[in-house]
Amino acid sequence: MMSTDIQTLKSLDLFADLNFGELEKIASLMHMMKVTEGEVLTRKGEPARTFFIVLSGNFMLSFKKDRSFTLHNKGNIIGWSTVVTPFQYRGTAIALTDGLVLSMPGQEFLRLIQSDSTLGDKIMRKINKIVSERMPYTTGTWKD
Repeated sequence: MMSTDIQTLKSLDLFADLNFGELEKIASLMHMMKVTEGEVLTRKGEPARTFFIVLSGNFMLSFKKDRSFTLHNKGNIIGWSTVVTPFQYRGTAIALTDGLVLSMPGQEFLRLIQSDSTLGDKIMRKINKIVSERMPYTTGTWKD
């Protein structure tokens, strides 16, 4: 695992609104991780222990009843359940190709968000937007 630099974080939509000091706090928790094709990052129903941000590669998130979608853009997140109750993964995430992700221990991420309200508000606003976009896939309730 390699440490994460501030410029990499600043280039990601999730952290685009953060100042240098806030980025430093995030960088101290994040690690770059190589993933291999077929590697499982999360399993539906398991405790959400790790938060991931895609840097490269393709990933499939699958949910109940054969619902799934793929993530293939830099900055896509996996494991938002680390900061949203009940802190269990909503889907299973599998690497479809080799790639790179940033990983962060979920409890440390949650602690940081809870201890710094300004930082927490900025990040949770973005995460809530992502959650609302993905909810139809996780629940099967599409709006036509």
